[in-house]
Amino acid sequence: MPDDIISLTEFKNDASGWIERLQHRPPVVLTQNGRGKAVVQSYEGYQHQRFAMALLKRIIQGQADAAAGRTIPHEQVLADLHARIEAIAAAKAAEAAPARATRRRRSG
Repeated sequence: MPDDIISLTEFKNDASGWIERLQHRPPVVLTQNGRGKAVVQSYEGYQHQRFAMALLKRIIQGQADAAAGRTIPHEQVLADLHARIEAIAAAKAAEAAPARATRRRRSG
């Protein structure tokens, strides 16, 4: 693990090389005057970490909601979704009806 900590100077001297190496390794701690100052990682690793943190946040929120009784039964969720889908389909059919009637009058 000593390779996971490098000086800022070492990083600057071979920044392109380090960026390439970071594509295949864990993040690296950069030091300045012997103390950790920053962490550098690949963009893909950063995106993966952000996704994982967002997922954990949602899991924790879901557990808190369940513990507080802020839940909806599965059957109710499905019924609400079906009702919304039917309402959207009915609205689209109502929008299309005048256009069809207009086409019939023109062709008749």
